[in-house]
Amino acid sequence: MAHQRPTDAEFEELHRQRAESMTQLRASVAAKWGIDPNTIQMHDCGAGKCYCACPTGPCQHVWDGPEYTEENMSSVTCSRCGEPAIYHDMRCAP
Repeated sequence: MAHQRPTDAEFEELHRQRAESMTQLRASVAAKWGIDPNTIQMHDCGAGKCYCACPTGPCQHVWDGPEYTEENMSSVTCSRCGEPAIYHDMRCAP
């Protein structure tokens, strides 16, 4: 059975929940180490870009963008955020 793609509003809520979780994690680590949470740098998981929880979760990317080429590589891109599919696939491979 195919899963239904979340709506834009649902993806926005997923972004919000992820950001909240990252804020809580940063605060927890800072409290444990007795440091200012603002000094902790974390990857933002694409804040402001497409939501992606691949390989098992929902993914907001739409792979119908222009071709991306590099030296010996060619890939489609996401028409929403411009990410090349090849980088997404390398990052998200199970």
